[in-house]
Amino acid sequence: MTMFINQMLGCLIIAAGIGGAVGWLLRNVSAGTVTRQLADVTAMMHLKEQMLEKARHELRDTASKLQAIESPVTALQEVELQLAERDRRIRELEQLHQQLREQTEDSEVLKAAYTQAVAQQIDEAA
Repeated sequence: MTMFINQMLGCLIIAAGIGGAVGWLLRNVSAGTVTRQLADVTAMMHLKEQMLEKARHELRDTASKLQAIESPVTALQEVELQLAERDRRIRELEQLHQQLREQTEDSEVLKAAYTQAVAQQIDEAA
């Protein structure tokens, strides 16, 4: 019986040694794979950061170019608004001028009629 127990203990020790060696090998293999994956992910993240920084730089350049283009457009719009306001004011002044001209003509007609009436009264008195 002792021999049987010794054989079992021997087998258990050998199995434990084999299990430990296989575990150690698998741990190193899987840790190497995880380490490689981590290095790949880190490298990919650095590459994406560089691409993002490049895109930011291009966006800033494009925004500054767009602003340079928009500045004259904005100035042109302001000038167009000023011209439209000036045209509206000119139309108002032309209408006022026309009204004053009509009033002057009416005054001339009234003056002529008054002068004629006064001349007629002078003729009748004489």
